Amino acid sequence: MGETTIRNSRRKKNVATTLADWSTLHQDFINCFAHQVVSMKDFFAFGGVSKSWRSAIKENSNTALRLQHKVPVLILSKEINAPVRNIYSLTECQISQLDLPETKGKLCYSSLGWLLTVSQDYSTLDLFNPLTHAHIELPPPLPPKKFSLRNLKRFVLSSSPSFTSDYGVMLLSYHHLAFYKPGNNNGTWTLGPIPLPEPLALVDAVYYKGQFYVVDYRGKVFVCKIEDPNNAAQMRLVAPEIPEQLFGQDIHFIARYLVESATGTLLLVVTLYEDNCEVTTGCRVFEVPIDTSNSWAKSEVKNLGNTTLFVGANNSSFWIEPLDDSVCKANCIYFLNRSHVSTANDIDIGIYHMKDGKMDKHLEELPDFKYKGSSLTSHSWLQPSF
Repeated sequence: MGETTIRNSRRKKNVATTLADWSTLHQDFINCFAHQVVSMKDFFAFGGVSKSWRSAIKENSNTALRLQHKVPVLILSKEINAPVRNIYSLTECQISQLDLPETKGKLCYSSLGWLLTVSQDYSTLDLFNPLTHAHIELPPPLPPKKFSLRNLKRFVLSSSPSFTSDYGVMLLSYHHLAFYKPGNNNGTWTLGPIPLPEPLALVDAVYYKGQFYVVDYRGKVFVCKIEDPNNAAQMRLVAPEIPEQLFGQDIHFIARYLVESATGTLLLVVTLYEDNCEVTTGCRVFEVPIDTSNSWAKSEVKNLGNTTLFVGANNSSFWIEPLDDSVCKANCIYFLNRSHVSTANDIDIGIYHMKDGKMDKHLEELPDFKYKGSSLTSHSWLQPSF
């Protein structure tokens, strides 16, 4: 925060008042303030002051631990040219405004606390951290005939650029993969392979145990070997198509999500709908039978224990372990199935309870979830991360 001048409109005379430059405050005071930060709204505001303030959060172990266990927030849809985004906090049950001019006129997808921002003309890609306002320029995208950003389905980071320069970026469209790693392939994107003879309709990706995995709309799971610049990219089937008979008659897939569990296994989350219903009515969870003789039927997971899964159309999926006093419900799946909201397309957000199969849709009743403008940005779950 640089020095700011405001003017008192109540006085006839033009009197200027100068606000303090909080970024130059002594570090001891900043560290003291950091210890008191509790709400996500304060985390965002604190991190936006200056680099020294952000460092105080990182270096304060108690504060960093609170951030680690923080329930993610939801970045809401807004007019695409709006410099201010609305953030909904599940724990505080309130909507806050966040000044993010870096997202103005751009679509946003999230992974590990970072946003991939895509310009309206699909000509530029950037990584942006909304807590720290750190910015990383990515190489120009591949030509649309090779990789269409208009059909972008998923953005996945192998690790957070906040902590290492050895990270990779995977982009997934319906029929293509693109990979970028700083220093690899002369600083350009690598186009991933698609098995022939049948082009796949890819729907999700995850970074799991040092490799990228993808799933198609039929539930086939593939491992992608695309990171080594010295070898040709390869894709190998590791789990077969998931049988529709497992779900019963008149039950259909809405979405399929790959996510690593708290115990280190790879899970496939399937959100379902029934005939004559266009929103999610249930969820099923399976441990992906990677290179094993186990069938999908024998791999179903009925209990997530003290963990919560967050899946969404515009974010890479993840799990958290809520604290005992958290309002976030354990053994549940928080889902957000629509990539955009429109007058003809509801947000389809809810909480599925694994214990009894109940569906909680109260989040859809919040006013800001009903916002439907003519030109909207995307929305997503966001993990708090510096």
